[in-house]
Amino acid sequence: MAKVDQTVPQKDEPVTESDHTETIKSQILEKTGRPPRLHRVEVCQHHNGNYRVNIWEKLEPTGDSAYSTAVHIGASYYLKVSDSGEIIRSNPPLTKLRFLA
Repeated sequence: MAKVDQTVPQKDEPVTESDHTETIKSQILEKTGRPPRLHRVEVCQHHNGNYRVNIWEKLEPTGDSAYSTAVHIGASYYLKVSDSGEIIRSNPPLTKLRFLA
């Protein structure tokens, strides 16, 4: 009697992309400069090596906002990133930004 293979075929597991958040943040700040009132750099992973990056800045305090800090997006980029986390393309192009001091 021949032995029958009793193994259960495995389901295809979804392919997960590597998260290069910290690598992307450092490249962005190196290429654009660091805003004097930087609040955070937000990196959102999309699909196929595409990312959206927003640079959030604190606004200059006014008399009306004594207890809260207002922030806004100072710059935003849509990136194509390699498997190793290197930025391949950026829209708009990454250039040094002029920040208000």
